[in-house]
Amino acid sequence: MDFDLALFAAVGFAAQLIDGAIGMGYGVIASSVLVATGLPPAVASAAVHVTKIPTGIASALSHWKFGNIDWAVCRRLILPGIVGGIVGASVIALLPLNVIRPLAALYLGVMGIVVILRAMRWHGFAPVAIDAPKGRPGIVGLFGGLFDSFGGGWGPIVTTSLIMQGRDPRKAVGSANTAEPVVAAVQAAVFSFWLGAATLTTIGSTALAIMIGALLAAPVAAFLVNRLPGRLIAGAVGIVLIGINMPTLIMLIGKLL
Repeated sequence: MDFDLALFAAVGFAAQLIDGAIGMGYGVIASSVLVATGLPPAVASAAVHVTKIPTGIASALSHWKFGNIDWAVCRRLILPGIVGGIVGASVIALLPLNVIRPLAALYLGVMGIVVILRAMRWHGFAPVAIDAPKGRPGIVGLFGGLFDSFGGGWGPIVTTSLIMQGRDPRKAVGSANTAEPVVAAVQAAVFSFWLGAATLTTIGSTALAIMIGALLAAPVAAFLVNRLPGRLIAGAVGIVLIGINMPTLIMLIGKLL
């Protein structure tokens, strides 16, 4: 058991390190690992969102220290993100397990492909000339909160969309990570309402181990965002996500055939 908890702490550390550095990866990595251990997707997603609250606050404070936050963008992400999170968390909590498990695996696997494709177009965090930002952060936040409930996706959707709108990548990462714990807190409350708070306590030690690892990684990640390019790390995240969820997808395809 001690080894398992140490492993989950390492998962939390790695997931938060990647997420804090490139603005994506924590939710989808942690959820994929928990689902792979046999947890129902809704319970895994609920547990991860609980851990996102303190880890997200730690990440936000670290990004604030390094000046990586655009507060105007952050504020415009939060309310739509909450609305999307409430809808998404309710859907995943109420769908039958035999329906949501393959859907969650499919979604997380697709997110892995999306992250890889984003990485192929990523130009890193080197200073570049940035045009006037276009697009509406609120719409980005809405879809980010909606799909994030299915096991992570806030970062891949919100961070990359903000960058594609022409925003400074450092500010995109910092702003998305700062808005995330607020949205995650509401999602955790919705999951608790539908699943029952007692459900989350059954995996309390696992969630705590992931959270401790992530908290240790948060300040390191905020520092690295000013030092490392994102392409190789993002590509590695995508490969990991596809690998973790591939067995479930292969099993699903086998049943269909």
